[in-house]
Amino acid sequence: MTRVTTIWLLLLAATLLLAPAPARAGGKQDIIAGNAAARAGKLKKAIALFTRAIEKGKLSRHNLAVAYNNRASAWDELGQADRAIADYNRALKLNPDYAQAYYNRSFAYEKKGLVRLAIADIQKAVRLAPNDPDYLQRLEYLNSLLAPPRR
Repeated sequence: MTRVTTIWLLLLAATLLLAPAPARAGGKQDIIAGNAAARAGKLKKAIALFTRAIEKGKLSRHNLAVAYNNRASAWDELGQADRAIADYNRALKLNPDYAQAYYNRSFAYEKKGLVRLAIADIQKAVRLAPNDPDYLQRLEYLNSLLAPPRR
């Protein structure tokens, strides 16, 4: 799991843990457990937990987007870029302003050699969160991939 993904999952878990117990019902506990499994490197278990949270049908639109994003990250870590992209697409359909999902999807696109799509995603993430240093660094890196070689 990448360092940025791990940090993001830790922050998400902390946010969900701070929610009152009734608010966690209906899938949030599965998201929290999925995050813990992902941090432990148990990606297939994480995917199963995120899937269970999604299939319960009781998540808010925001939390459903989080579940799809997190499952996508696990798919991506397992080398399943197409499955990851499909889940990132679902997350972004639910929440078009989800900067982290654009950032994360940029990695899946890059792995598939779709650098221009990766750049478009990271540009969107930067527009949504212009002061995020990880997004800015990623944009610079991806742009360098298309820069002409120096002589």
